[in-house]
Amino acid sequence: MSTDWFDGNGTGDPVDVAKILDGLATAGIAEIVAAGALVSLGTTSDGGALALTVTVDGRYRREYFRDEDTMLAWIAQAIPAVHTAKGTSSPPGATPKRTRRSGKL
Repeated sequence: MSTDWFDGNGTGDPVDVAKILDGLATAGIAEIVAAGALVSLGTTSDGGALALTVTVDGRYRREYFRDEDTMLAWIAQAIPAVHTAKGTSSPPGATPKRTRRSGKL
C-alpha cells in the first residue's frame, strides 16, 4: 500500500486520555456542565486526538486536542462563553434555581 502526503497526519501515537483529562481539565469541564452546557468527549477514529464538544441550546463547538495545555486554554475560553450563552453568572458550585412546576394541578 502506498502512502502519500495525506497519510501523514499526526504522529500516529494514541492520545493519553486519562492524562489530558487529569486535574484542571476535569474541573473546567465540570464548570462548563454546571453552567448548563452539554459536554461530549471522544477520540478520533485513529485515537490520536481527543474530541471535546460543548453544546448550548442547539449550538455547538468542537475541537480536537493532543495535549492538556492547549485544551486548558480552550476550556478557559469556553467557560465564559457558556455563561454568556446561558445568561448566567453563577459561581462554580452555586445551586441553580428550580423552575420545574410540581405535577399537581
